[in-house]
Amino acid sequence: MEPNKVIELKEEEKKELNDGQTLYELTKHPGFQVIKDYFEQLAFHSWIDPRETPSKEEYLWRELNGFHAANNAREFLEWVKERINRSDYLDKKRTGELQVKPMKI
Repeated sequence: MEPNKVIELKEEEKKELNDGQTLYELTKHPGFQVIKDYFEQLAFHSWIDPRETPSKEEYLWRELNGFHAANNAREFLEWVKERINRSDYLDKKRTGELQVKPMKI
């Protein structure tokens, strides 16, 4: 394959490329930074104060819900990053910047 030769992507790859590019553009919007900061705080800096819970059961319930909220926030941020990375890869593949060869089994 010649370098910098544009190749045709499969329909699924085209969709992934477009979705990733759209998400990348979204990350450049100031509003996304607000959302990202919120999710990062939720994912990595949240905890339950046991002094504010009336019982052990209530504490465990809040802790479980807090864990799931933090985990969902972290997964969302990772998902956005993965989609952008995949789009970047597909763009390089499409433009011939990467030499993609089938695997031999």
